[in-house]
Amino acid sequence: MSNINKNIVLYPETENGIYLYEYPMINAIKQYVQVRGSDRNNPLILFVHGGPGSSLAGLCHVLQAGWEDKFTVANWDQRNTCKTYFANKESAEEIVQTGTMEDFIKDIDEVIAFLHTVYDFEKLILMGFSWGTAIGSEYAKRHPENLLCYISVGQLTNYREGVLFTCRKMLGLVQKGGKDEMKIKQIIETFPRNPVWNKEMLSCLKYYNALCMKYIAKHARRITLSNIFGSPFLNFKEKRNFLMPDYPLFTKAFETMLSYDFRRNMKYEVPVLFIFGDEETVCNPELVEECSDNISAPVREIKIIPKASHMCFFDQPDAFSQTLVSFLNDINS
Repeated sequence: MSNINKNIVLYPETENGIYLYEYPMINAIKQYVQVRGSDRNNPLILFVHGGPGSSLAGLCHVLQAGWEDKFTVANWDQRNTCKTYFANKESAEEIVQTGTMEDFIKDIDEVIAFLHTVYDFEKLILMGFSWGTAIGSEYAKRHPENLLCYISVGQLTNYREGVLFTCRKMLGLVQKGGKDEMKIKQIIETFPRNPVWNKEMLSCLKYYNALCMKYIAKHARRITLSNIFGSPFLNFKEKRNFLMPDYPLFTKAFETMLSYDFRRNMKYEVPVLFIFGDEETVCNPELVEECSDNISAPVREIKIIPKASHMCFFDQPDAFSQTLVSFLNDINS
């Protein structure tokens, strides 16, 4: 991509837009925050990415296409993730020791405080995705005073239960007595009761994810190498990091994720929307629906998008946008 074309993407010519790429100090760590939108009068979304370690900021023009016309979108690279990692590379091993729920709650609080210095808003929309729904959901319950609402995209209920639930679903889809059935049964039998993110877990999940793509996530769109290496938001090292995150950098964050259970506290003081694809593989809508009667919120909705998997906003962008806008119109009417 030429410098001219790159600048057009990074800094579109809009009369009242905002396009910022900053590294404020967040919770004593220099963390990357990206703010983009075509109109400063639009509502502000703080997007909390998944992983841990899977920033979407570098592919916002691909994965969040169209959002910036209706909203101003803040993407934030969490501790040891992509641009934040390279900004703190010398202290990365110290940061590995952090990543508790309390660390992330304070991070979100300080990201919001920073956003108040660059954007005029009273409250914002907090949107968590995948792993980001664990820390996003918890933040929404603790600090409703800062939020218009909480949008959960692929709400994580419990990681282990999500994997086993999907495995049991796949047993009804595979050929009886075949190799895939044997692989699935082996995952069910060997998946640890108290999982730890290590080489054995990664090896298990490699087989698991391949089976999910084969039997469940049939409409999942692929992020291509051209999407990644053509990104004007990332340099070469950051593109490699996107493709091959250094998982040991997220040891404590993975502990936080693997011990998380959404059902421990389901009381919100802000409107809440849960969005899922109907081909979800770990963050199963069924597990949230089972406990939906216990979710307390001024407004509570669960929406399932057809022919969409984990990244339902990428698989079916129009349906996702319509779901989001409809919910916001309802709570603002």
